[in-house]
Amino acid sequence: MANLEQYRQLICSILIEHTKIPYSYGNIQHETIFDREQDRYLVMILGREPVPELSPTATRRVHGCLIHIDIIDGKIWIQRDGTEEGIATELVRAGVPKDRIVLGFRSEELRKNSEFA
Repeated sequence: MANLEQYRQLICSILIEHTKIPYSYGNIQHETIFDREQDRYLVMILGREPVPELSPTATRRVHGCLIHIDIIDGKIWIQRDGTEEGIATELVRAGVPKDRIVLGFRSEELRKNSEFA
């Protein structure tokens, strides 16, 4: 699974699958952002969610990054992972070697003690 184009396709496929998981409350949508030239891949969430403590009809805007992955020097850098199972687990299950996955959201000290790059 060392081919860069295979990594790109796999990342896009995994992120698209995450957009199919509905939120249990609110009117929250997913947007994928795939920048293949810079090798940046994101899933953004946006919409409105209820705020029952304010009033039965009150809502607040939701906008943020759920998943952010970069490919840097041939390695998959997970910059943000807001999923329950973990993107790294999904990548490993799909055949990506652990030494090709960097948990970018962790400090360098913590990364040294992990089984990932």
